[in-house]
Amino acid sequence: MFDKKEESKILTDLQALGLSDKEAKVYTSLLKLGEVGSSKIIKEAELHGQYVYQALGSLEKRGLVQHVIKNGRKKFSAKNPKVLARLIDQQKVIAENVAAKLQEMMVLPPDQRFEVFHGKESYVAHEFEMLEKAPEGSELLVIGGTGDKFNETMGDRLGEYMSLQVKKNIKVRYLGSEGQRATMSEMHGRRKLFEVRYLPGLFTGQVNTNVWPDAIGFNIFGEPVTRFTIWNPVVAGSYAQFFETLWKIAKQ
Repeated sequence: MFDKKEESKILTDLQALGLSDKEAKVYTSLLKLGEVGSSKIIKEAELHGQYVYQALGSLEKRGLVQHVIKNGRKKFSAKNPKVLARLIDQQKVIAENVAAKLQEMMVLPPDQRFEVFHGKESYVAHEFEMLEKAPEGSELLVIGGTGDKFNETMGDRLGEYMSLQVKKNIKVRYLGSEGQRATMSEMHGRRKLFEVRYLPGLFTGQVNTNVWPDAIGFNIFGEPVTRFTIWNPVVAGSYAQFFETLWKIAKQ
């Protein structure tokens, strides 16, 4: 059995894979209970029955839950957690298809570039490239969420990245979801030139957005991690205005 902290981490990771908070709770409850009726799931997950039924329906569509009928009653059970790996593969295929379609649709001006970076090594190298190219004293705006795995992905080079950020006097403003408040200090500690605000109930997915003065990046923290970057000051400026609007209504 896992302790509360470990179980909370598992629920967060499941949300990073695209499950909702309620779907994650119902799925982990079924893993612990085995084949049971809905009443036991409601008790274990500590959710209202309506939410449990909705979660069960969506989990079955995802292929994570199945049911049988015994004595006229539905009995639910969780499928092998290895099925989760298929979700990651599906997300990768979807991301690649979307990127290809977007490239077909986009009419890029001569001074605009669009690039895709696959895998941890490519992602980390690109993050350093963006930081090194950024003007001293500039600012990075981040729209994050509970699926944000930046620190984990940077790994051993995170300290080097933060040192370079401070050396270049680059401020980071991070706009996260309210669900991150409890773990933010653990994630970033007393990070220099770093300010965070929270919006309730938003940005709970696996994608976050980086806005630099002349570029915008979309990070998908799946397997592998994938980064889409558009170099265009006009596009970046539009996203910066959107960020500022959200920043004003967010809570410290």
